[in-house]
Amino acid sequence: MLKLYILTDGKNYVMDDPIHPGRVMYSTSPVNAKKFTFKQARALLNNKSKKLSWIRSFNMVDDSSGEKIAEQEVRSRSNKGIFVGKNDIDFDISILDQIMQETNNLLGIAGWNMAQLTTYQNMLSTALSKYDSAEADIEHALQTYKEESGGKKPQAHKMAKVGYLLDDVRDKHKRIKQCQCYIKVMQDAITYHYTLEKLKLELSKATYEKYQGRTEYYDLALDMLR
Repeated sequence: MLKLYILTDGKNYVMDDPIHPGRVMYSTSPVNAKKFTFKQARALLNNKSKKLSWIRSFNMVDDSSGEKIAEQEVRSRSNKGIFVGKNDIDFDISILDQIMQETNNLLGIAGWNMAQLTTYQNMLSTALSKYDSAEADIEHALQTYKEESGGKKPQAHKMAKVGYLLDDVRDKHKRIKQCQCYIKVMQDAITYHYTLEKLKLELSKATYEKYQGRTEYYDLALDMLR
């Protein structure tokens, strides 16, 4: 198991600076204490930066046992024995395979840039307009048939075919709107510098706004179908 250490002067504890990533500060709360490897903690205590002069009065303490590490061991610049005995680590070599696999997965991502995403968004907008028109055309075709046949309704098998056609158009319309949501998230990811984790989260939440009935006929039709 990897041995970890905290840095403290007995009252204060070294922690990450939440405002300036990569920097450290101190806190009076042990809950905020950052955990370091032996090498990381020793390097920080031996840092010669004037901005970190305050840290030289801190001690390295074993996080699990509370044992204070000898000053001589901390101040030594030699790496001799750094991974020997109590300082040794238990490293699972299979982690390397996992990292390589994840890297290959990430390299397989297309990674479209803003220009490509904008092109796709424009294409989707045009396609959405087409299928809006297609749905209106089918509905008007039914009305035209009714007028030309003197109010006669289409035969059931013909009406079924038209119904399937209308359903196909509406399905494409729905998928286009969903893809527009995905493209918007990808564009925001570039603009606002999303982490991969943030991008995955936002994509999983992205969904188009479902239709809300504007008249009583929406609920009436749903009741008939259910």
